[in-house]
Amino acid sequence: MSGEDKARLFFTSNQSCLEAFNKLISLIDEVCPDVRLTQQDSLLTFKSTSGFAYVSLPSRTDSSMLFNLAITTRKKITSSRISKVVQPIPGMASYVYHIGIKSPLDIDSELKLWVRQSYEFSKLGFAG
Repeated sequence: MSGEDKARLFFTSNQSCLEAFNKLISLIDEVCPDVRLTQQDSLLTFKSTSGFAYVSLPSRTDSSMLFNLAITTRKKITSSRISKVVQPIPGMASYVYHIGIKSPLDIDSELKLWVRQSYEFSKLGFAG
């Protein structure tokens, strides 16, 4: 069973998350043609050259999934949609952004832009 199949099975108890996950898969397939999806425990990793986007599977009681993007930019992205920002290597302009996704409506053009940035930087070897 693939990581995508396992995730879909996991989300069957939460229809809104399943619909959002399916829409997220479509968006990533559109923006990132050579991506593989892997799963380790409750973390899904989208990889090209390296990992660039991550989905944490929610606990059974949670109503959202946590979507994380590793992006290297000169300026930190600020948005009310971002619940947390982590700088894995102090002093470098690389950040991991935590974004809660509750429904397919959360998968939009802004998220698509961030996914594209994360994917492009991963191809350069900046994302982990």
